[in-house]
Amino acid sequence: MLNHNEAYWQQKGACLTVEAIVAQPRLWQEGLALVKARQAGLETFWRKSNADTRILITGAGSSLLAAQASVNWLRSVVPNPIDVIPATDLVLAPGTLHENTVLVSVSSSGNTPETVKVVEQALTIYPQMRHLAVTNNADSRLAQLAQQHPEGLFIPVPEGTSNGSFAATSEFTVPLWYLMLLVAPAGLSEAEKVLPVLQRGIHHFLTTYAADIEQWAKESRNNVVAVGSLSLKAVACETSLKLLEMGNGKLMTAWHSMLEFRHGPKLIINRDATVIGYLAARPDIQRYDLDMMTELTQERSAAAQIIAIGHDMLPAGTIAGDKYFHFASPELADYHESWASLIYVVFAQLAGLYCAIELGVTPDTPSRDGKVAKVAKVTVY
Repeated sequence: MLNHNEAYWQQKGACLTVEAIVAQPRLWQEGLALVKARQAGLETFWRKSNADTRILITGAGSSLLAAQASVNWLRSVVPNPIDVIPATDLVLAPGTLHENTVLVSVSSSGNTPETVKVVEQALTIYPQMRHLAVTNNADSRLAQLAQQHPEGLFIPVPEGTSNGSFAATSEFTVPLWYLMLLVAPAGLSEAEKVLPVLQRGIHHFLTTYAADIEQWAKESRNNVVAVGSLSLKAVACETSLKLLEMGNGKLMTAWHSMLEFRHGPKLIINRDATVIGYLAARPDIQRYDLDMMTELTQERSAAAQIIAIGHDMLPAGTIAGDKYFHFASPELADYHESWASLIYVVFAQLAGLYCAIELGVTPDTPSRDGKVAKVAKVTVY
């Protein structure tokens, strides 16, 4: 299990987290098979759309970030307008919905209060609105709403997707994977082609860099900022969230768009901050990312550190940071960056795991004081 045996992870209270990280490639494979088995029903669901049908994806937390990571690719293959609006906004302004909408609710637990309320309100106001539920929990309220609704659809995820770990790496990657499969069934063939690339990439990363990332986590750092372009901006945000949650608030984190970072926020490199930059695989985007990372590396203070994450080895002589980790997946340069989000986030998962241990926090249950719960406690009016 990564770079330690099971006894070590048990002693650190991290077995569930490690199992969840390692299981992801298998879950994606099994999830694809489950979706393909229901492909006829999925295509029937989408055939009811017309040119004016709006697709609205909503969720909160990591589930919302999964939607934001997927939406650029979805817009490139789906002809209908697609919006991603946080459930935490929609619950306050339900009047933004209209009947000719496919409401896609995303929640790993399926019981996120704001997301559930948005769906309940929408289906009450518009009984004919179609509802697609993306959740890891087949017994959840969202799954029930979709299954009980004449215009609803829910396709279960593989067993074991949610194993009880707080980090719940599948809260991001399985909803992301399912959104790309379910909202764009015409893209299933692309998913089949890229899946082995993703599986090979994550295997390389886990076996090659786990010990290095553990060593990095042992360095004393209090401020971490993650940056990325387009879909990878959602990965940057998930990185910030994962490190904050897994460290139980002991590590200060932030996130920014890669190019926006230059417009003021990069001054964080004048102090003892670590900047994590996700480099897009596509050359036309990567050139901007490399310029930014090179600039940061040259201008940083002696106390700052620059970490770069990429899809493959960089050209000889290219320096994108003090440390560089990659997935040995040159093929990703030929795919939309949304697909790379599925494996780039593995750095955040490992960093969160090892930083939690270094901070004396139990990875499987970092928020023992209950200040942050798996399903947020919200009074929804």
